[in-house]
Amino acid sequence: MGNGDVEEDAFVRMRMDEKIGALKDYLPKTLVEIKQIYGILSKGIHELSEKECLAYFDAMRTGIEIILDDKLEQRKREEKRAKAIAQVSTISGVLKK
Repeated sequence: MGNGDVEEDAFVRMRMDEKIGALKDYLPKTLVEIKQIYGILSKGIHELSEKECLAYFDAMRTGIEIILDDKLEQRKREEKRAKAIAQVSTISGVLKK
């Protein structure tokens, strides 16, 4: 990994839930909390019947929506932070004149 926490060759050999754990500081909180969602979705694609998939659909959709909500909230927070920094910098420059 870029920050040296996990070697790339070790990361490649990890199962997906282990990869999510290794990247927990960079991923949405809910994805880390329900990292089993990846395995369930993968099993649904590769092994489960349509009936089984439909039985799990609502839970999976809700989980995905929450993960996306987390990501959107993070993006809005970053935009707000950048805006505040720029505005404070502008005000500071005006007041120094």
